[in-house]
Amino acid sequence: MRLAVLADIHANLPALEAVLADLPRHGVEGLLIAGDLIAGPHPNESVSLLRQWPGWMILGNNEGYLLRMAAGDAPAAWLTSRQWALMRWTYNHIDPESLAFLRTLPEQRAVQFPNLPAIRMVHGSPRHPSEEIFPDRDPALLDLALDLVPEPVLICAHTHLPWEAARDGRLAFNPGSVGAPLNGDVRAQYALLTGRAGRWQVEHRAVPYDLERIQVDFQRSGLLEQCGGLARAFLQGILTARNIPMDFLHHAYRLASQAGYPDDDIVPDAIYEQATLTFNWPQ
Repeated sequence: MRLAVLADIHANLPALEAVLADLPRHGVEGLLIAGDLIAGPHPNESVSLLRQWPGWMILGNNEGYLLRMAAGDAPAAWLTSRQWALMRWTYNHIDPESLAFLRTLPEQRAVQFPNLPAIRMVHGSPRHPSEEIFPDRDPALLDLALDLVPEPVLICAHTHLPWEAARDGRLAFNPGSVGAPLNGDVRAQYALLTGRAGRWQVEHRAVPYDLERIQVDFQRSGLLEQCGGLARAFLQGILTARNIPMDFLHHAYRLASQAGYPDDDIVPDAIYEQATLTFNWPQ
């Protein structure tokens, strides 16, 4: 049994196509997709392409945001603030068929194959899709996550960093990000999960793709023009494999704090635009 584990695709169609083109040479029989299919220039094409493969998917935090918008359950600021323009763009461009499919996905999923350990797939952690697990920085959080699930194998994502850890005969790993890696390697990243002799083995893969094409996609889709600083930071993150979006947001939060605004998740639009102008953008 050989599966491909994909996560954090972020509607980066050139990266996704490169990964899917790499799979037949490895005898992949199905996909495990650990969320964040959307939030990039090609949400519908990415969802449609993934649905053509046999496999199992879950929601990421970005699909959760989208579904809250579609249900009319989003905070008011999400519908107006510049900081949330990228998610609004996604909501305005998602087609009814893709949205209906995303509504069918769970936040986490258990998968079982004959004569192999059961697998639990989550996006962030078993507690929340946005919780970040870094085994080297916080091994206790990984231990807690493993304690929260009965399955011997845990797949998680969200950090865009590939890793693998073993604990008392149990396996946990993050396949890295297909569409926006953050480990200094700009190639599209995923994992092969091979079941053999009653156990699973992980192999991390990285596939080159056309970075110029994703830059053009950001421009032609309107994402860069319509979504401001965070879209620009997202693209810069793709091109550098560094966490430029978080650096940009931290800069915006610092400016908001210095201007006397309360500690809040939403940066006022004027401060957000100031952050876009004053951020130290990579060349």
